[in-house]
Amino acid sequence: MWTAVLLAAGCGAPPVPPSDEEMAQYFLAHEVAFETLREVIARCPYGMYYPPYDTRDTACLKGISTEDRHTLDSLLAAISCERVFYYGKEAKKEAIKKSGWDGQDTTYTSFSIPYFSHGYSIGGTSKDFVYDPGLKSHPDGHVTEHGDLNEIYRRAYNDTTLYKRITGDWYIRLEHNN
Repeated sequence: MWTAVLLAAGCGAPPVPPSDEEMAQYFLAHEVAFETLREVIARCPYGMYYPPYDTRDTACLKGISTEDRHTLDSLLAAISCERVFYYGKEAKKEAIKKSGWDGQDTTYTSFSIPYFSHGYSIGGTSKDFVYDPGLKSHPDGHVTEHGDLNEIYRRAYNDTTLYKRITGDWYIRLEHNN
């Protein structure tokens, strides 16, 4: 009997990602916190994510002052998000120097803040808030202004990365992998 109950519990429909409208409204309701977070992340020269995954994980703290850490903690709590992923300006410069390629803009920091995710052991779907001033000029940006991103990927139901502008250089990104 317990096996049947456990199997039934695991067979429900997957959670539905929030609509673009819901995410845009959420962003606009917390826009000051998102913009302040952007300002603090722009001061973080290195790193790839914040906060650390555990106390031994200190590489992500390089170049972030204690004051900025407290501010980031407060801002992430204010927007009810756990983490921010970014590629700091100095980290970009080092990567470019190592590769010898000089086509990447290092004058700004782009970043993403996960808002919804489901799956990913084999495939899954995520929707994130993204700040990226270079996205509008990127030829493969996949930015759409028409339709809800959830509906667009459901029609094709294949691996997808799509963006939709919220305001300025802020976007919603939907990623789906089968």
